[in-house]
Amino acid sequence: MVELAVDAFRTIGTGDAFPSDLVVPYYLEDRKLRVSIARVDECLYAFDDLCTCAQESCPLSGGLLAGKTIMCQCHGSRFDIVTGAVINGPAARPLNVYDVQEVNGTVRVRV
Repeated sequence: MVELAVDAFRTIGTGDAFPSDLVVPYYLEDRKLRVSIARVDECLYAFDDLCTCAQESCPLSGGLLAGKTIMCQCHGSRFDIVTGAVINGPAARPLNVYDVQEVNGTVRVRV
């Protein structure tokens, strides 16, 4: 088993697994963390997949992506996928955002 440094990039798939204007969830089992990856205007963005809207989280990967804004399908909150900021609630806490890059056709994320 290879151990990764906490801040290391990890490969999560090939570039074609992340088409434009769609949100793709990815589960990091070792961190027990759900991350969403979205490609907008040829740029990749990575952010928490679970909303911060209520006690019961909802996967944002099933929400509506409009440009660089994602809307929670369960609670209606909207988030900026670049910064994680809440655009409108009921969510009061921003999403965590993560570094993501595409290198030689491989997508890598750092959480």
